[in-house]
Parts: sequence; structure tokens; C-alpha cells
Amino acid sequence: MKANLTIRQGILLLLFLFGLIIGGTLYVSVRYVRNAFVIDEYHDALDDMTILGRQIETNLKSGSDDPFRFVETTAKVQEVQENFSYLLRDSSGVVVAPRFAAGKPLPISDIRYLTSDKGAGMAKVWGYECFVVFYQIPHLPYELVAVYDNQYMFEEVYSTLRLFVILMCAVYLVLVLLSWFWIIPSLEKTIARKNHVENELNAARQLQQKAVTTEFPVNDFFDSHAVLQPAREVGGDVYRFGMDNGKFLYVIGDVSDKGTSAALLMFTLSCYIHSRTNSDVSICDLMKELNRLICDNAEFEMLCTLFVGVIDPKTLEMEYCNAGHTRTMINSEFLDQDPQLLAGLDREYAYHTQKVQLHHGDRVLLYTDGVTEARAEDHSFFGEKRLQEWMAGMDPAASSEEGCRSLMDTLSAFRGDAEQNDDIAIIYVKIL
Repeated sequence: MKANLTIRQGILLLLFLFGLIIGGTLYVSVRYVRNAFVIDEYHDALDDMTILGRQIETNLKSGSDDPFRFVETTAKVQEVQENFSYLLRDSSGVVVAPRFAAGKPLPISDIRYLTSDKGAGMAKVWGYECFVVFYQIPHLPYELVAVYDNQYMFEEVYSTLRLFVILMCAVYLVLVLLSWFWIIPSLEKTIARKNHVENELNAARQLQQKAVTTEFPVNDFFDSHAVLQPAREVGGDVYRFGMDNGKFLYVIGDVSDKGTSAALLMFTLSCYIHSRTNSDVSICDLMKELNRLICDNAEFEMLCTLFVGVIDPKTLEMEYCNAGHTRTMINSEFLDQDPQLLAGLDREYAYHTQKVQLHHGDRVLLYTDGVTEARAEDHSFFGEKRLQEWMAGMDPAASSEEGCRSLMDTLSAFRGDAEQNDDIAIIYVKIL
């Protein structure tokens, strides 16, 4: 619940920031448009008012009967255009022209200057909000005032901006509604599924760690080590080995699947093997029991290759059974192994064992098909031949741990930048 609330708060915070950004952008845009419009109109008005001021100055100097007739003309134009008008007032603020306002102070109030030189601004004139431009005629005690009808001037700009703001607000509202009723719940479901998958993977990883041997037996007869490297978060390979009634017992297998189900089957097999340790069970009986265990649990819907072997330290005789697993290697030669069914195919299948005589200094390598089927960037396989060449070139005096590390490094160098395509499990046993 806390995670969900945090997600909701985060989304709403993002929407709030988005709204601030949009609102700020609109505010800046409106101010920019308005200021640009004001500056253009201001300069245009100054140009016209400069010409009109010069004409008034000329008329006054020449003693004209109607020196302000041009201002009167603009009043007539105003009646037709209803756009703007020029008014002329003296130094005391009394209107001189046009005649309909002459003799009265120009009613300007609530001035908000829009230019730094206070030459233009918004003000109330005759009770209406207007755009006003001021121009002091040089050398004369008169000031021209251009009064623009604000409704006319800014109506189109404001209408466009209002429509834009309304559309943006509508989009923002739709986004908020979608976020609250669809996006956020979808994210919550996705995160819940992700957490569920992660929990399953964590559980599977823990099962996989418990399914394999992590403490390798040390004695005067054997030096053993093992490595497990899944291709994904959780793999389908399993191994287990250790001393059983004075003999060295080892099992390695490859489940025909990946993920949680494979990890559960691996753990089940490993626990069963561990439970049968020191119980004087024969290899054939152990293989039969493992095969029936897989067959009787049809919900797994998996098969498993298995190799079970036991080495007697007194005689150095190895008895083994291979259920469809890869060929074991002794030194640089593959062990002779009769083909037998994978575990999980036939509940009543009768497995049999074989024996081989080992000698001091022999090295036994067991592995899953992730070794021989490792692929390079050109899609070629590592194969059994390269595995033999590696084993032949391996220093016989090297420890089992060094042997495992060397093989993993060799496989990594062979793959290059290609991804690991299958799980890898290795057991390396050195007869001392």
C-alpha cells in the first residue's frame, strides 16, 4: 500500500509540475505577445504623432485659424473606424481638441505603464479600459494622447489565447483523469506483477542455492569442486555430491525447463538424494526412485537427464548410471556409457549401471550440455572436440577449483560477445 501511495503521489507531483510548466509557458507567451504588440503599436503611434505634432507646430507659427484641425479630422475618422482617436491637451491637462472634449480635463485614471519611458500603458478613459500613448510635442506646451479602443485592439489576440488556454486546460484535465483512473492503476498492476515475479525469482534462486552442494568434501583420496552458472536468473541444472558410507557419491542433472518450476523440481530431487545418503541404496535403486519421483509428479511436466556415480576410495572403482546425460570425461577421453532413457519418460524403466577402474592422478569431468552447446558469435558450438582439447591441455597438477575456473574462462573466451544460451554445471574430481 505504501508503495502504491508513493506512486500516486509521484504521478500527481509530476502532473502538478507539468501544469506549472504549461501555465508558466502560457503566461510567458501571453506577456511576450502582448509586449510585442504594444511595442509595435507604440512605435507606429509615435511615428504618426510626430508628424501630427510637427504640423500643429507649423500651423501655430503660421497663425492658422484652426491649428488643430488635424486633430479634429481624427475625431471624424473615429466616428467611422472606432479604433482610436487623438486628443490634444495643454500643460494643465485640459483638452484643447477635438471640440467635443475641449475645455475639460482628459479623464484618465488607473494608468499602468507598459513601457519603461512611460510613453504607453493601459488606463481607464471615460470609464473604459484603453491603450494610451503619450507624446509631448517638442517646444510646445501641448501633449498628444492617442487613445485606442482596447476591446478592438486585443480582441483577436485574447480570443486566440483564450481558446488555446481552454484547449490546454482540457488536455491537462484529460491527462489527469487518465492518470488517476487508468495510467496509475495500470502502473500499480504492472509493479505488483513485477514484484510478484521478483519474489518468485528470489524464491527460485534460494531453492537453487540450496539444491546444489556448496561445501566440497576434502580428504586424502579426492579433490573435488563444482560450478553452477545459470543462463538466466534461475536455471535448470542441478548437482550434488559428497561422501556416502565411505564412498564418493555424485549426481548431476539437467531439467528440461527454466524458472521457478525447474528450481522446484531441482530442489525436490536434491532433497531426495540427500535423504537417501548413507542409506545403502544402490545406484540402480536411486535412479529408479528419482525416475518415479519425476513421473509421479506430473504437474512438473518436465524431463531430466541424470548421471549418478559412486567412487570407492579403496579400490578406485567407479560405478555409474547415465540417464540421457552428456558423456563424462576421464582425463581427455570420454567414458563408455550405454544409452538409457531420460528420467520422467517411463515410470517402470529399468536402469542399469556400468563400472570403470580409475587410477591415482585421473581427472573426472562431469558437465551439462551448456558446456558443449555453448555458442560463439558465429553460432558455432563449443563441442566435444574442443572440450577434449581443453582437457588434454589442462595441467594435471592443477587443483579441481583451478580446473573449473579454467573451463569457465575458456567457454567465456569462446562465446566472446555472444550471450550464454544455456545453463552450465560442472563437477571436476581429481583422484589423488
